[in-house]
Amino acid sequence: MQRKRVVKERVVYVLDYMREGNPLDRHKFHRDKPLIQAVGEDYFLLLELTPLSYNLDFFPEDKIELDSNSSVKVDAHISYEDLTSVSKDNLPKILHKIVLEKEKVFVEIFNKAEPLTLKLHALELLPNIGKKTLRIILEERKKKPFESFKDIETRIGIKDVASILVERIIKEMQGGEKYYLFVYPLVSDENKRLEQQFIYVGYIEKLK
Repeated sequence: MQRKRVVKERVVYVLDYMREGNPLDRHKFHRDKPLIQAVGEDYFLLLELTPLSYNLDFFPEDKIELDSNSSVKVDAHISYEDLTSVSKDNLPKILHKIVLEKEKVFVEIFNKAEPLTLKLHALELLPNIGKKTLRIILEERKKKPFESFKDIETRIGIKDVASILVERIIKEMQGGEKYYLFVYPLVSDENKRLEQQFIYVGYIEKLK
């Protein structure tokens, strides 16, 4: 995979741990050795990792810091389609956990998000937010900045802001979007020309 620039995750969460490897993995070196699939908390990159010791055990939702003392080695960036069924099942719950931990940043997105074009506002890319709801958000944030997900839900009249954000993040992970509000998109060698066809907005990176 290639990228527009190099970005690195500092912290990841385990989605699936396969002690015997994954025989269906497209990387040969992951087919018969311990393998972790994980998601990063800054750019929502999907990664495959190798434990540095066979004596280590990992479980879904485990938090791993990718520093010089890390117990794992990052081997590859992967796409949503590369995830195991276990990883896909665990992904929404783990993303929900990340979103709640970064609540202040996501609330600031509701306070500061701007139009992407003359006809499209960034917040309209979130599920369940149409023109009418957008108008209410813009009017309310002028009166007073939002302070929490609960504050947004109460003043705007929408339910479960965290789940709305998780749904958008997964949609971006699946690819094919014009705008990426949160996920840093992959560009494969064969699809490098597509790099000019999408825009990475990167609100988490800008506001964290």
